[in-house]
Amino acid sequence: MPHRKRYLFVCTNRREDGHPKGSCAASGSEEILKLLKAGLLKEGVAAEARACGSTCLDLCEIGAVVVQEPEHVSYGHVTAGDVPEIVAAVARGDVVSRLVVAPKDP
Repeated sequence: MPHRKRYLFVCTNRREDGHPKGSCAASGSEEILKLLKAGLLKEGVAAEARACGSTCLDLCEIGAVVVQEPEHVSYGHVTAGDVPEIVAAVARGDVVSRLVVAPKDP
């Protein structure tokens, strides 16, 4: 299995409608994951960066959520419209500061 420099973990957890914690899948995360994969491929960085689906990342209330490693940053309230900016940042080895959310207290 090839090791990549960067990983984007996209929460695709789905909860029932009306759940108090919300659901990243209900916030469009499955489409975001598809767009990230296609964007990384189109940008020519798929060999260096990978977008993967993930179960709950414990940031449900700010979904859709994407975690970028190895930078250890979480993006909140991500939309399909944010994908080109995320892909461009990954290609540069950077982060999208305006999407970064503070980590939750343990």
